[in-house]
Amino acid sequence: MSKEMERDIAELLRQTAIDFREGRIGDDIEGPDWPIGYAEVLKLPFAERFGLEFSKVQLIQCLLRADNEYEARSPESDWADYYAGYIVECHSASDSPANDRLALYYFPTCPFCRKVLAAMKQLDVDIELRNIQENEQYRDELIAARGRPTVPVLKIESPDGGARWMPESRDIIRYLEKNYS
Repeated sequence: MSKEMERDIAELLRQTAIDFREGRIGDDIEGPDWPIGYAEVLKLPFAERFGLEFSKVQLIQCLLRADNEYEARSPESDWADYYAGYIVECHSASDSPANDRLALYYFPTCPFCRKVLAAMKQLDVDIELRNIQENEQYRDELIAARGRPTVPVLKIESPDGGARWMPESRDIIRYLEKNYS
């Protein structure tokens, strides 16, 4: 995960907010429709500058999830820095996927977890399974890292010791397909 990429995305987010506020790229967007306007503006630069390919709907969903995480976990921090960190953590490619250690925090009856498990099987990806209902330590690890025990979450540990925590079944599946198919 690149700190430079996070910094550049945060700057792009800040500049986009300024451009909206000052009327350079349309009307100032407030209220529940703000992610739509941001997605229209950010889709192309995210792809061209950062290699982050999103459909408009995927980017809207990503921005909404970043906003929800921000409000729940760190509303006192800088919003653009938080969103950028979330976007990079959840959507950037791995530098060395063959050398990463993967662990899926899940429980077997969760329908979203089952989608990820099916994708893992289809892609024949070896991922350590950490059932948070059977092992309290796994649940505690998840809460310590993410602030809540919501599953599925893919933990990606890189060879340099860095760890990423990727929530959302669709994002996990997209990541696995991109890096392991």
